[in-house]
Amino acid sequence: MNYDPKAMAAAIMKSYITDTPSLEEMIYVKGKTAIVTGGTSGLGFCTAQRLLQGGAKVVISGSTEEKGRAAEALLKEAGFQNVAFCRADLRSEAEVEAMVKFTADTYGSVDILVTSGGSWSFAHIYDLPEEEFMKTLDINLTGAYRCAKHVSRYMVDHKIQGKIVLVSSNVAYQPQPVFGGYAHYAASKGGVIAMTIEIAKELKRYGIMVNSVAPGGMKTPGGLTNGPVRSLSPEKQMEIGKELTVEKLDSVPTADSVAMVIYGMCTRMADGVTGECIVADSGMMRNIISYQPAIEQYPPAE
Repeated sequence: MNYDPKAMAAAIMKSYITDTPSLEEMIYVKGKTAIVTGGTSGLGFCTAQRLLQGGAKVVISGSTEEKGRAAEALLKEAGFQNVAFCRADLRSEAEVEAMVKFTADTYGSVDILVTSGGSWSFAHIYDLPEEEFMKTLDINLTGAYRCAKHVSRYMVDHKIQGKIVLVSSNVAYQPQPVFGGYAHYAASKGGVIAMTIEIAKELKRYGIMVNSVAPGGMKTPGGLTNGPVRSLSPEKQMEIGKELTVEKLDSVPTADSVAMVIYGMCTRMADGVTGECIVADSGMMRNIISYQPAIEQYPPAE
């Protein structure tokens, strides 16, 4: 049979119509089940709400029972009934594994994982206690590994072509705050980005897409309450506390603005994306701002 380029081109053009899923199928997550770690507050809570709006069943997890039950009740009061809380400490592999089992037993599947649970504090490297460094990595990096490990195992075993979104941070690219104090957090979140690429490589053959979303600063309860490492002396806490007030941003993104990006990465709109880190910081990393506030505090000149 002779090769007919015109017929081939016509067949390709027709396939664009016949093989294209509906926009509704691409945008919504109806029938999917999601786990959102850190879903009891801030970014995780906003992400859970968006996934519920999109039609998913959602398990929110956190390490505090009281916060978890309150968040679950708040979502149910808003009309979302397909949501359940599961207490899980990301530092415990047994609890993470139990969380995945709870989700599968409750809703019959695990199709989406979002790891927004995290910990942060502030201290300069010369004052940073080793236990604080290790704790931050254990929750932010090793915790994300534990979640990805057990969720991907479930997805592979059940032939689920799911979505995994590991929340990192733009601090992996841009040192923060103005005078530092974030080495442990930056190490943990930089590790998440590197791990995302490797996990994506491993899971591509199973149709599981793995990406990272890197926020910047956001308006969250955690952002308003976290401060210097608590084991530092009062003098050191006061010193770094003053430094944290130096930086002035033209605006602080809402948690929902980042949650919407995460939501998009959980849908079929992201079928063609894996191993990527999407920076969702409203231009902060690129120094893209609407105006430059005056910065009045600088180290005194010698």
